[in-house]
Amino acid sequence: MTSEPRETRTSVALLKRLRPDYIEVEYLSGCVFNTAAMVEVQQARRELMGTTPYSMLSIVPEDVDYELSAMNVDHLAVDRKEGALLAIAVVTHANMMELVMKLYFSYYPQLSRIKVTASEDEGRKWLTAQMEELSRTG
Repeated sequence: MTSEPRETRTSVALLKRLRPDYIEVEYLSGCVFNTAAMVEVQQARRELMGTTPYSMLSIVPEDVDYELSAMNVDHLAVDRKEGALLAIAVVTHANMMELVMKLYFSYYPQLSRIKVTASEDEGRKWLTAQMEELSRTG
């Protein structure tokens, strides 16, 4: 039995499960990262991915904004504790958001396999390499 790609939409993102161990999260143009929106995305990820550990590519458009209070919450703490996320590549299309993401992940180190980049191609290649390594090493 093969699993079909599934997707769902939240108020700030379109989530696509492309494989049982891989999800892409495309944040919507003009959205605002706040605590409620991040909880909504987390719940949608869990519904799509279930209990299988997975890798994630997040794409953040140039015109996304954030509320400072969202920076004070470790939005991936439960996922990290449960071992749900194996690797994360975050693609940001704005220099400021790239700096914000790097700062955020320095406050809340998620795991050893994380990359924040401005290049979608670089993010995809890096994540593919991480997934290949994980499949070899378990």
